[in-house]
Amino acid sequence: MDKKLRALVVERDKWCAVCGLPLPVLPAVHHRKLRSQGGKDEACNLIALHHHCHNIAPNSVHQNPAYSYERGWMVPSWGDPATTPVVFSDGRVVTYDNDGNTHTEGKHHGW
Repeated sequence: MDKKLRALVVERDKWCAVCGLPLPVLPAVHHRKLRSQGGKDEACNLIALHHHCHNIAPNSVHQNPAYSYERGWMVPSWGDPATTPVVFSDGRVVTYDNDGNTHTEGKHHGW
């Protein structure tokens, strides 16, 4: 992944979508639509997370894919990361564009 793109995503996100805590200096940068399913290195397809929240904790993105798909942390092979919203732990709902911008879609009120 290009270093500039990685830096753009880390600067854009600042907070982990999974746990809501500030990101470390070197967070995991996760492909929402997995590369194995056609996901690309684009800002709309990337999200910065704690390594623990990415793939270690029982409720991490890769350990709990059904929950991750519901929250937009993962996007199915037929989905579009540019239009699939991300639900943050505090309920904020956003979409990302490829310029590194976040677009607020509202607030999620629970499942």
